[in-house]
Amino acid sequence: MKIYQFTSVLLLLLPTVCLAKDYRVDSQKKFDAISNIEMQPGDTILLKRGMTFTGMLAPQGNGSQNAPVRIGAYGRGNQPVIQAQGKDRAAVMLKNPSYWEVDGLEVTNSDGSDQDQGDLFGIYVLVERIEGTYRHVYINDCYVHHVNGMVAGKGRGGIHVHMKNVQNSKFDDLRITNNRVENIGGVGIGNNSSCAEVNLRKDGYEAKNLWTRVYVAGNRVDSTGRNNVIARASKDAIYEHNVLANSSRRDTGHSIFCFNTDGIKIQYNEAYGNVGDIENKDGGGESDRGGFDADYNCINTYIQYNYSHDNLWFCGIMKRPTRNVVIRYNISQNDREGIYFYGFNRSKQAENVHVYNNTHYVRKGLHVEVFAEGRTPINSTFENNIFFFEGKGEWGPNAAGINTVFRNNVYHNIEPHLSETQAIVADPKFERPGKAGSLIDLMTMNELRGYQLKSGSPCVDAGVAIENAGGIDLVRTPIDAGGADIGAIEFQKSAPSIAKGQ
Repeated sequence: MKIYQFTSVLLLLLPTVCLAKDYRVDSQKKFDAISNIEMQPGDTILLKRGMTFTGMLAPQGNGSQNAPVRIGAYGRGNQPVIQAQGKDRAAVMLKNPSYWEVDGLEVTNSDGSDQDQGDLFGIYVLVERIEGTYRHVYINDCYVHHVNGMVAGKGRGGIHVHMKNVQNSKFDDLRITNNRVENIGGVGIGNNSSCAEVNLRKDGYEAKNLWTRVYVAGNRVDSTGRNNVIARASKDAIYEHNVLANSSRRDTGHSIFCFNTDGIKIQYNEAYGNVGDIENKDGGGESDRGGFDADYNCINTYIQYNYSHDNLWFCGIMKRPTRNVVIRYNISQNDREGIYFYGFNRSKQAENVHVYNNTHYVRKGLHVEVFAEGRTPINSTFENNIFFFEGKGEWGPNAAGINTVFRNNVYHNIEPHLSETQAIVADPKFERPGKAGSLIDLMTMNELRGYQLKSGSPCVDAGVAIENAGGIDLVRTPIDAGGADIGAIEFQKSAPSIAKGQ
């Protein structure tokens, strides 16, 4: 017997057919009861807008391919709020789910202190002990904030999807989109698997149980104890149009990094503010403080069309086993201490790192080494890049590297790299550099058009040909096959007007 009345969605079906139900939650009593009901395909849980609920929403059951279970909101007013108060593992928890969609909730999970309250989450998707392929989990347009205190840790945080104690399982069709994730202890958005891995061998590689159709886009992640985003365990995943801000306030970590991935594309993102907790003099040192990171146990990694600014450096490249790293058509503006960071400096296992058509801009007053913290590049080729320093640029003491070659790069106020074979020492003649600011439009990247080349630039039609270069520049201008330019943005004879304020 039901202890309260739900509104059913009446379908014109035979009486013997199970009807999808519309569960409307407008009281704490109904909220407490909903987790005891096993959802059926097509069911909907709707929380009333303008209301605040306490505890954990952990519904049971699963949807189907044509009838997912949906959690959302109804009525008028602000998003419904779930406050787990640091007492529950998560504000929303989906256990062993397939065909679930969560949309339009506000969640918190903290006792209000800045102390460590355990392994807490805002929204937590957990597969545990039951093998299988789990499909169609969507988390969209949620506001997840104030989870735990401002603490470190990779295995907890804002929105996480984990597989634990399984040996042959994966996710297919996971989408985390358009969420705002702020003031998070741990990692803002993350995933992990106990059985997914990439093993590189001399004669190839083996990939096991990698997740498919993973799409993480349009999220804003700000002020996290550890990384903003960790991207793991996936084949051909896309992470795009995300704002990654003020990462790793209580420990070091790049704003976004990949691990155990094949073919990941990290693109059209903005990363800034990864400098530690300056106010409280906390943050654990300087290592791993860039916007982006091609980590190890990965193959065919693309870091492209991104905007990094005001981090300690732009991009990390790990020297433990990684292969086929492409870093192209990005802009690094005023990253404070370096541009590239080669991690695990004693290792020598990174293979085929290709860095091309990036634009690096450093204002006066910053003491920046291209290779941060004196790190040694390895097995890397740099082509068609612009290194622009308003003041004097430095390379770093180990910049010669191991099997590292520079070809056809442009240098302004920095000497060409020792290996450079076709140096262009000149002003690249940007339109209006250094003024892009924060929170740019990641769909158009128009605020970065200050890095377009002027007529007469030595970069125009001066690029060396690069096979499989992507076909477009940072602002989606087609690359002229007969004469590519140097840098992240192609010269345009009838260029669009530069964004207001640029």
